Amino acid sequence: MSEKVCAMDTRDIVELLCDIATEVGSLIGDKGAVSVFRYAGKKMGRKLGKRYDGGSVDDARAIVQKFFIDKEFMSKIELHGDCAQLMNCKIGLVLRDRGIDIGKHALCNFGFGLIDGVVEAVTQKKIVTMHVHSEQQGDLICCSETW
Repeated sequence: MSEKVCAMDTRDIVELLCDIATEVGSLIGDKGAVSVFRYAGKKMGRKLGKRYDGGSVDDARAIVQKFFIDKEFMSKIELHGDCAQLMNCKIGLVLRDRGIDIGKHALCNFGFGLIDGVVEAVTQKKIVTMHVHSEQQGDLICCSETW
């Protein structure tokens, strides 16, 4: 059996999504783009978490971690209570390279919505994921969020 070859790697996909989010923002405003992308992320998150209904917050967080790492959006996620540290976030790297504030862009809000949707689908509890801060260490981006 041959290995699957993808025409676009994760960074290429993030760059395309960033372009789309930026265009949506220019059409309906930055706040509108944030709302649209957060909503889309939440819908996707609900689909990811749907089959785990009745699970715990830890189960939901494990689903989110696995998704982001398997899809190569991040290299590592550390959870400490309600605080998450995201290492080498590809969205953050693309935004940094474009000179855009990390954590405020519509594309970041897609990720926040995805987390919210998974937690809600698994636990039936609503949360609102928020960006706390980002820092750069060489070529590494570390984002802190509340989950």
